[in-house]
Amino acid sequence: MVEKFRERVIGCLVGGAVGDALGAPYEFARWPSIQAAVGPAGIESMLPPGHFTDDTQMTLFTCEGLLNAGIQMEKWGTCHPPSTLHLSYLRWLTTQGVPWEEVARYSEHLGGWLVHERRLNRREAPGTTCLNALQSGQLGRVNAPINDSKGCGGIMRAAPAGFLVPGIPVGASPPEAYILGCEVAAVTHGHPDGLHAAGVLAALVCATFAGSTVLDAATCAAELTTPQIAEVIARALEVGALGPPSPDVIDTELGEGWVADEALGIALACAVGAESLEQGVLAAVNHSGDTDSTGAICGNILGALHGAEAIPASWTSALDSIDIVMAVAEDCVAWLSIQADVADPDPIELERLVKRYASL
Repeated sequence: MVEKFRERVIGCLVGGAVGDALGAPYEFARWPSIQAAVGPAGIESMLPPGHFTDDTQMTLFTCEGLLNAGIQMEKWGTCHPPSTLHLSYLRWLTTQGVPWEEVARYSEHLGGWLVHERRLNRREAPGTTCLNALQSGQLGRVNAPINDSKGCGGIMRAAPAGFLVPGIPVGASPPEAYILGCEVAAVTHGHPDGLHAAGVLAALVCATFAGSTVLDAATCAAELTTPQIAEVIARALEVGALGPPSPDVIDTELGEGWVADEALGIALACAVGAESLEQGVLAAVNHSGDTDSTGAICGNILGALHGAEAIPASWTSALDSIDIVMAVAEDCVAWLSIQADVADPDPIELERLVKRYASL
C-alpha cells in the first residue's frame, strides 16, 4: 500500500526543492531582467550551484517536526504538532546564525540530525517574519496569532502536512491535512489568508496522494477554506484552465507571490493546466516576484501528482544537496510504512526513526 506512495512523497519534496532552486537566483528580479539574463524564453535550466533556499530548508524541518509528532502519537496516543513544529523551526533558526545559547532560552531540545548537517547551515535569504517570530520565543497558533503577516513564509513549508498527518493514513483526509497545514503556518504567520492558504496547499497534496487531479483537489480544497481563499482558487483555476499562464498574465492577474494567497494562486494556476511537471514549474518561476517560493509550491503539487519520475534528470543532477532531501523523503516513506502496518511494525526501523526524529 505505502510503496505506491513512495514516488509521490519523493516527488513532492524533490519537486519542491528543484522548483525552489530554479527560481532562487531570480527571486528579486523583474521579468524583463530575467529575460535579459538568460534569454527571451526565461528560465529553462538550473544555474550552478543549484542551491535551494529557506523554503526547502524549512520544509525539511517541517518533516522533522511532523515525524516527531507522529512517533509521539504512535507511542503515547497523543501529540501536539504545533509544539513539535516549533521546536524543529527553532533548530532551523540556529542554522541561520542565531546563537545556540539564545535559542536554548526557549528550549533545551535542540538535537536531531538536520540541524547538524553543514549544508543546511546556509543563509539563503531567510524570511524576516520567520526569523522574528521564532526569535520572540512565542508559539503562534491558529486561535492565538503571533502577528498579522500573510507572507509566503508560512505556505512555502506546508506541503508535508499533506502526507504526514499524525494518526491518519496517507491521503485519507484532506480536511485533517488542511487543519494541520494551517497550524504549520500559524507558528510564525498570523494573518488568516496566510494560514488558510497553507491549509489549502496541504489539502491539495493530500488529495493528489489519493489520486485526485489538480482540478479535483483544488475543488475539494475550496470547500474547506475561507471565502477569500476560495476566490483565489477560483481565479487561479480560471487563469490556468488553458495551460500555464505567461509571465505577463501572472504579473497582471495573479500578483508577485510575496504573500501566501498570491503564491498559492500562481502555483495553482501553473499546475492545473500543465501537461508535465517541467512545464508547470518553469511557468511558476518565470515572472516578476517570489520565483523560488512559487516554483517550490508548484513543484510540491506536481511532484505529489506525478511522482519523482516526472522530475527532469537534468534538474535533479544539478540540485545541490539532493541527498539530504532524499534522506528525509525516504524516512517519511519508512514512517508511513510503519503507520500502515501498526499490527506488526519493524522494530529495527522504528527504533532508527525514533533515534533520528523523536530523541530530540
